[in-house]
Amino acid sequence: MRQISLDRAFALLVVVVALASGLAAFGYSVESSYFPRLLSAFLVVVAGMLLFRLARTKADAGTEDDEARALEREEQKEQIRSALLVFGAIAAYIGAIHIVNYEIATVLFVSIFIRYLGYRNLLVTGIAAVALTALLYGVFFEFLAVARPESLFFS
Repeated sequence: MRQISLDRAFALLVVVVALASGLAAFGYSVESSYFPRLLSAFLVVVAGMLLFRLARTKADAGTEDDEARALEREEQKEQIRSALLVFGAIAAYIGAIHIVNYEIATVLFVSIFIRYLGYRNLLVTGIAAVALTALLYGVFFEFLAVARPESLFFS
């Protein structure tokens, strides 16, 4: 029951933030705000789908015993650890972009992420990381003409 309430609050917060950023994006020209507008619309749709799913979910009305509560607490601790790991990895990735450069940091981040998910073939992991980096480079820096982030070393 508590998790459903937290999920509902998170989805509502995402809707509010996405709508606010979407409205702010409409204050700029279409050329410079096309991507933020699309991203805001996508976030509203995804959060709306989550709210719809939560509305259809029925909360369990029965009482839980102590063992089930302890198991739920352990699951919540594991979710918190996983979330901290994800946010820490993203922070390290952002730091690596500013220290080395976008391409090197992205290839390393994607390779480590794929290996963390359990895929161990180095050749396929490397090819996938390079291909995804090239795709992201093409979309953001070539197609959308976003400025590349500056780095300390390899410019």
